Amino acid sequence: MSRVVVVGGGAAGLELSTLLGKTVGKSDEIILVEPETNHYWKPRLHEVAAGTFDNELDTVCYFTHGARHGYRHIQASMSKIDQEHRNILIKYPDGSDCVLDYDYLVLSVGAVSNDFRTPGAQDYCMFLDNPKQARQAWVKLSEFLRSGEDRDINIVGAGATGVELAAELSRVSKQLERYKFAAKLNINLIEAADRVLPNSPQKMSERVKARLDKAGVNVMLSTMISNVAADGMTTKDEQFLKADMQFWAAGVKAPDWLKEIGSFEHNRINQISVHDTLLTTTDDRIFALGDCASIPQPDGSFVPPKAQSAASAAVHLAHSLAAHLKSDKPLTPFLYRDGGMVVAVGHSYAVSSMRDGKLVLQGRMIRKLYDMIFLLHQKTLMGMYKVSSLVIAKRIRAMLFKPDSL
Repeated sequence: MSRVVVVGGGAAGLELSTLLGKTVGKSDEIILVEPETNHYWKPRLHEVAAGTFDNELDTVCYFTHGARHGYRHIQASMSKIDQEHRNILIKYPDGSDCVLDYDYLVLSVGAVSNDFRTPGAQDYCMFLDNPKQARQAWVKLSEFLRSGEDRDINIVGAGATGVELAAELSRVSKQLERYKFAAKLNINLIEAADRVLPNSPQKMSERVKARLDKAGVNVMLSTMISNVAADGMTTKDEQFLKADMQFWAAGVKAPDWLKEIGSFEHNRINQISVHDTLLTTTDDRIFALGDCASIPQPDGSFVPPKAQSAASAAVHLAHSLAAHLKSDKPLTPFLYRDGGMVVAVGHSYAVSSMRDGKLVLQGRMIRKLYDMIFLLHQKTLMGMYKVSSLVIAKRIRAMLFKPDSL
């Protein structure tokens, strides 16, 4: 029997643990190490921060899910790797720690926002790198919305996270205008590049920008932040943007602590270098996948750090590693196929780019496509029957109850 330890319960780590549990969980031991109790799909953390996420139906309890799908969840975080003796040091929420042995280790700890060492960013900005941060943001935001006073919000970074957060906050603010004592949110979306979604096709950027303008978001392009203070931030041209609440969603990198544990090769944004089989370049017993891994492709490019690629890598490794564990078959290379990009701009509207940017679509139906991607993630975790039941439950609840944001 082999023990496979997966560190990190994001989209990649949880899908991998689930698929391995189903295929080899009876013959091998699958352990998921994750400090959270419940799984939130990271692309929807902006909804958690805005108070529009369905916490009852759209989260997954690691403990009960693991019991049903053949893996064991340990609520802890990893603090050290001993590659020579094949074990990791894990720390529990109460501060105690213990050593956990492995035969194979999979690092799937995701990525965090890159503040580019901007002074004050860590002290005065909120981040949406994990569910805990998103929940903390909603606690503060809900207080603002109940206060009856207009509030200014700065969001740095007009990538997918920044755009979706700005649009969702604008929608919440407009929904609450009918209430006498609700606050209005004045939202600045600040981007250093000359367009929103700078890594997407030009046409997609233009359509998303038009939608944000219509929603009342103040989009500031070609604007770099030099300093962040408690009451606002200063741009490179010395313009001060006052704010009651500030978010940083510009750029991504693997966590800094990842460079301090184990002996791995890293790129400039801390990602662990791996072969195309997802094995690390320095250890044939340790894999890395998702946003924390630098995964090469045959054309010399690298897999982009986003949920779609993390899920694809998890499915691939689940099949490849399961075959290796069962019959000692060689690991197979991961070839990533980009399925396009879908960005939600509000709760009932989205814009997508497909066919290498040649086809850009928008509207309510594209928003349904955005939701379908999440349903496919849920299907991998729970199966079609459970997902169908959740969809029906949501529709019944929507007919019986009119949802409120507060």
